[in-house]
Amino acid sequence: MLKWQKNFLTGETVKKPEKIKKKLDAGKFVYDIYLLTLSDNPDNLMDIIPAAMLLQKSFYGICPKIIGMANGKDEALEMVRSLIEEIYTETGTFQVAEYLENR
Repeated sequence: MLKWQKNFLTGETVKKPEKIKKKLDAGKFVYDIYLLTLSDNPDNLMDIIPAAMLLQKSFYGICPKIIGMANGKDEALEMVRSLIEEIYTETGTFQVAEYLENR
C-alpha cells in the first residue's frame, strides 16, 4: 500500500482522483499521471514521479509519501512551483513536510 498525504493535492485537470488513487494502490497502470512526493534526499524538497514507475515492484515498495497528483508533466511542474512559492511566501522557509502537515 502506498503512503498518501491525508488531503493530497490534485492538479486542475485530474479527473476522479480517488479512483486513480485506488488504481495506483492496486498496482494498476494509469496513463499520464505524475505523482508529487516528499523527497528522501535531504538536498531535494520534492520529487516528481511518473505513476508508471509504480509498476516496478521494487519501486512500489519504497515509494516516498505522495503529496499530490497531476495530469501530465507540465501540470506537475506547475504544481511544484506554485506550492514552493506558497510555502515560502507564508512561512519564509522551504519546510514542505511541516507545512503540509499543518495545513
